[in-house]
Formats: sequence, structure tokens, C-alpha cells
Amino acid sequence: MKPREGHLALAFLAMIATIACTASALTFDPRKVATYLMMGLTFSLTSIIVYCRKMEFLASSATHTSLLAVITGLMLESLTGVQYPIWSLLIGLLIIYMAGVLIRRGLDPNSTSAIIVASTSAFSVIGGYLLITFFPVSYNLNSLFLGDPLLLSSRDKVLVSLITLTVSIIFIFSIQEILSIGIDEVSVKLLGLKTGVYDTLTYTIIGLTSIGLLRVSGYILQHVLILLPAITASFYSNSGREFILYSVTLSLFSCSVGFLLSLYFNLSPTGLTGVVLVVFMINGVFRRWV
Repeated sequence: MKPREGHLALAFLAMIATIACTASALTFDPRKVATYLMMGLTFSLTSIIVYCRKMEFLASSATHTSLLAVITGLMLESLTGVQYPIWSLLIGLLIIYMAGVLIRRGLDPNSTSAIIVASTSAFSVIGGYLLITFFPVSYNLNSLFLGDPLLLSSRDKVLVSLITLTVSIIFIFSIQEILSIGIDEVSVKLLGLKTGVYDTLTYTIIGLTSIGLLRVSGYILQHVLILLPAITASFYSNSGREFILYSVTLSLFSCSVGFLLSLYFNLSPTGLTGVVLVVFMINGVFRRWV
């Protein structure tokens, strides 16, 4: 896509997204609309880092980790009184950091991902059974799988806001170094950059996004929201700056349009958001290869 065409396309998508957001806010609770858009922004920033660091394997396994972390957090909240988001983030980040340590110690990333997915999936099933059977938790487990952005509590809104702020700050102050490591890690190490620090920041972003936003996005669609924005943007962009702009704009556009369509057709907002992203991805594939 030529630069002028790319700028026009970005402007058009931004305009449509603004109109859709305004219509949704006038129809529904503006705070929930804003929370859903913050989710889209956070996933787009995480998707950029995942794509550039070639960590799709870790992002996929982090989604499985998040389910186990939230289920365990709900059980611990019932036992201790400490709110489940705190337990969930502690447990989930610990597992993701452990995966990072294994990778740095030389274990194949695909093998690490397989280990994490297999173990967390098995324990998630056991934990879900125990939670339903033995714990008096007034929590709709369906929201963990399908997402529930229309029925968010005040606690959920605060959590999403804090995660969006944290991820945005880390992204702004570390994106240049993280992208440099993704392009040529050996040369970056020779220049004296402490890659371990930025690896930890990358794992932290993936963990915060996948675990903290599980209630909003849902387990099923989280794979789409964390992987597709950057992959789709790569089909339309010709530079690093365009790549970032397209990733963020496409994600916000998909969230705003998906949310608006869900209000009119009584369907899942996350599901419709995923459909919009998939349509853009398919169009990008045809533009690039056909």
C-alpha cells in the first residue's frame, strides 16, 4: 500500500471507529464502552511486542495460564478474603516468568509452550471442578470463556484501567529496545544492552494482558485479540511506524464496531470484534499474495 493510501485508510478507519464509539456511548454505558476500548488498546500494544519478538508461542500458552490463574485466584479469594485479581496476577506471572527462565536456559520455545499448555489445561479442568463443587463463589464462570464486557463491575473497570496504563507506560519507554532485540538480539547484546531486563518486561506485558483482561475478552477469543492485530497490520504497513499505527487503529476499529454491532444484533461483542479482525486479515492476505 502506498504511503498516501495508507494514511487515508488510517484516517478512514479512525473516523469510523469514532462514529461507532459515539453511537455505542449514546446507546449504552459510556464507561463500559471506554473500558472495552482500553482492552482493545492493551491487546494491540501487546500484539505488537509479541509479533516483533516472535513470541506467539508464549502468548498462546499465556492464555491457558490465565484461565488456571483466575480459577485458582477465585478459590484463594474464598479462603483468604484477598481479591482474586491479586492472586491471579501473582500466580499467572509466576508461571510465565518460569517459562521465560526455561527459554533463557536453552529449552526450545515450542517445547516450553507445549509443557505450559498441557499442564495448565489439565490443572484448569481440575480447578474448575473444585471451584464449582466445593467453593461458594458467586461468579459466572461462563464469562471466563466467552467474555462479559457488557456486565463489568466497578472492580473490573478499575483493573482494566490500571492494566492499560501499566502496559502503555512500559510500551512507550521500552518499545525501541524490545524491537531492536527482536530484529538482532546478538548485535544488541554486543552493544551492552541488558536483554534480560527487556525480556522480563515482555513477559510482564503478556502476563498482565492475558490474565488481567480475561474477564473482558474471554478465554476463547483472547487468542484472536492478542495475535491478530499485529499480524493483520503487517499486511498493510510499509514501515515500523505504519505497522504500529495500523495495529492500534485496526484493534480500536474492530472493538468499536464489534461493540456497536453487538448492541443491535444481541451477539457477543468479543466474537464480533474477532470477526472484524479476521475479515481484515483475510483481505490483507489476498492483497499481499493474490
